[in-house]
Amino acid sequence: MRSGRPAQGGERRIRLHTLHQRDFPGLPRSAGTVRGWTAELLAGQVAAETLETVTLLVSELVANAVVHSDSSLPGGTLTVCLGIGDGVLHVEVIDDGSATSVPTMRTTDDDSDGGRGLSWVDLLADVWGTDRDDEAGNAVWFQITSAGRDTPAKQDSSARRTPMTAVTDAGRRDRVE
Repeated sequence: MRSGRPAQGGERRIRLHTLHQRDFPGLPRSAGTVRGWTAELLAGQVAAETLETVTLLVSELVANAVVHSDSSLPGGTLTVCLGIGDGVLHVEVIDDGSATSVPTMRTTDDDSDGGRGLSWVDLLADVWGTDRDDEAGNAVWFQITSAGRDTPAKQDSSARRTPMTAVTDAGRRDRVE
């Protein structure tokens, strides 16, 4: 099952080079750990504004995975994948799934304490989406034009999602399509 905001206009395939993929414990502190890890890996490879946006969004996705999936159960993990190619940065967070929850944007009001993570992704990412697999869990991904938010490439967000590398450990299915 897929959902999210697909690319507008014509589709084009993006060739991604996997920068890194790493498992993290399904704990609240992992959001900060992932934010620092992402900033370290991408420093000097993307514009400062892009780096700020990516670190915000990846920490939101990790926090969502911990709160809303089985990754928060004892021994639970989540996997973060970073890829770059053709001027696009791809980030994907894969969690342990949940029998009672799927990634979805929620309607919030000014008094809500939470529920804005995917709204931030929808606002700041060029394209994003979710994949759900009963065995692999949930994956939430987003792509951002790595050159910056105000480039002509951003305005033409015709990128089509290109799945990351195969994730076969911990009983997860291959993610390569």
